[in-house]
Amino acid sequence: MHEEVSALTTDFGAYVERHPYPGTGIPFAVKDFLDVAGQTTRNGTPGLGHHAATEDAEPVARLRAAGYVPVARTAVPELAWSVRTPGCRNPRDPERDAGGSSGGSAVAVATGDVPVALGTDTGGSIRIPAALCGVVGLRPTHGTVPMRGVTALTPSMDTVGPITRTVADCLEVHRILGGAVEPVPDTVEGLRVGWPEHLWGTKADPPVLRSVETARDALRAAGARIVPVELPLGHRHARSAGFTTMLFESARLWWQDYQDDPSGLRGRAIGQLKAGSEVTQDEYDAARARADGIRNELDAAFAQVDALLMPTVPVTAAPADVDTVEIGGRAEAIENAYYRLTALAAVSGHPALTVPAGLAGGLPVGAQLVGPRRQEALLCLLGTVIEGETPRPR
Repeated sequence: MHEEVSALTTDFGAYVERHPYPGTGIPFAVKDFLDVAGQTTRNGTPGLGHHAATEDAEPVARLRAAGYVPVARTAVPELAWSVRTPGCRNPRDPERDAGGSSGGSAVAVATGDVPVALGTDTGGSIRIPAALCGVVGLRPTHGTVPMRGVTALTPSMDTVGPITRTVADCLEVHRILGGAVEPVPDTVEGLRVGWPEHLWGTKADPPVLRSVETARDALRAAGARIVPVELPLGHRHARSAGFTTMLFESARLWWQDYQDDPSGLRGRAIGQLKAGSEVTQDEYDAARARADGIRNELDAAFAQVDALLMPTVPVTAAPADVDTVEIGGRAEAIENAYYRLTALAAVSGHPALTVPAGLAGGLPVGAQLVGPRRQEALLCLLGTVIEGETPRPR
């Protein structure tokens, strides 16, 4: 793999040399927020939260028990507080970024280093890099995957999930991580797929939207019904409710530790923790109330449709040296743009799957499916149709 798109942390690169893959079991990579027995978990920081793990995090232990072998730890931004991953470039274009915070995991799968990687998703940290790198990523229903041994950022939103090359592999890994999933029909014929176009409106690049519309048309051709859906609360409040929650909870976990040892951080996470320390309890409570409303709104929508379809990210991967992208003729901060459409499931706790939906300008586009709680298998059934109509990037 070219150095400019490397996904592996330097220290774990040495680990791979000392402990070559033994050839028994399926290799997988681990985001540097999950403990691996005998190794130091670093959380992407110079020192904050470093600890020597004496046992595997529960998701790592479950995969290991199923015959998978951890062979690499992937690069991350400090405390996962970014939608970009320092040191990771997009496999399709090394001048562009790979997304984050599970960017290292997405790159490792996209470049073929491993067939499976574990990531964490708080506001979109599995789905954003998976979409930008052209692979499959699943945010499971919040609370279904055990979080023992996983460094927390925002406990009310954090979850662990798989990044893989195929939808089938993603579902298989999810079964191992989270146990039983609900049964699904044999085909998508007759399933109702919601199309909440008001969530993006003019704030999606036309080539990206055309790819997702092609995914929609593939589902329709397979027998699914496409149904317009309105989500007023999600449209207005998902991003702000999620961001306030992340600020508040992460600061309660980490701000005092940083004050005790300022050398433990050096980047953007410092400002985020400081901002979070200034969020009041009342502001946090209001954000959680809005999240409850969004959750209820989605539950009501899923009484009418079986899943929602939307872009994962409304743009393709941005150049690594810019901080804004242009959408609908206006500049927007990359953090806001990337997070715009992943916030809904992050705040509500519903499962969400991103599936490659083709290329726009030579760069990957992801189609995002959001479904009822514990309906990961249903999302994967729908995702398989989209996957089957999407040529694989070479």
